Amino acid sequence: MDKVKYLYDTMGLPPGKTFQIRRNAEPPGRRTELHYHDHYELMFCLTGQLPYRVEGRAYLLQPGTALLIRPYRLHQAVTSKVSVERIALRFQAGLPGRLGKEALTSLEEQASRYDDLFLLDEETRKRIYGVLSDLLREEAEEKPGRAQMEDALLTQLFFYLYRASRQEREKVRLPEERQLQQVIEYMEGHLEEPVSLEELARRFYMDRYQLSRCFTRQVGCPPHRYLMYKRLQRAALLIEEDHPVSQVPALCGFVDYSNFYRRFREYFGVNPGEWKRQKIAGR
Repeated sequence: MDKVKYLYDTMGLPPGKTFQIRRNAEPPGRRTELHYHDHYELMFCLTGQLPYRVEGRAYLLQPGTALLIRPYRLHQAVTSKVSVERIALRFQAGLPGRLGKEALTSLEEQASRYDDLFLLDEETRKRIYGVLSDLLREEAEEKPGRAQMEDALLTQLFFYLYRASRQEREKVRLPEERQLQQVIEYMEGHLEEPVSLEELARRFYMDRYQLSRCFTRQVGCPPHRYLMYKRLQRAALLIEEDHPVSQVPALCGFVDYSNFYRRFREYFGVNPGEWKRQKIAGR
């Protein structure tokens, strides 16, 4: 199986580009580890079915659906038994608002935190496919006015998604899923504090073994590993924001620097100082 090596997906956008679009196929049996990136990712499914996990929620990407993954959200594609063809659009945070439309800004700011899957009707699906196909052609051809045409097409796309997000549709969430979301929110709100499986089980009235099994099945990793991912993610962001590296571990729940250093290098492929230098160089 192919795997993402590190927690942070370094496959960012090309230099000077605000978006990247590709048409690709997910082969049967392929699975990625939990990871995140600093931009949006929109996946529009053409054929097949691909289960996805995003921050503890399970989605099924299939024809007639589009999945929008927001920046810094841990996610992974789960193994599929069949090939899945899709169009993937990656774009910078703030791009909808940069196009100057209030409704497009609302797509980012007002959408529900867990409302990532768009269930598209036939007409909207055809329109979005047409826009994405035109964007693919613009990317492949060097024609006059290409940048302006791309902006116009992206504006159309974001409006279609905004309208789809406003439509009333049934949302079914199992009691187990709702409870696990509460667990995740608690963990994210207490990253700088000691959080044990026993404490979580007591707080949410669950057997610790049942909690661990349900969490792993729904999220894709055990609670302690998810907590480590989130602490490291916060550490990386704090370092990018020029916090002194020596102060970051205590702000993210690490009791000693050596453990923090080892974990950071393990999950990001570089040590904290190198991470800071890379981010400064990329500004």
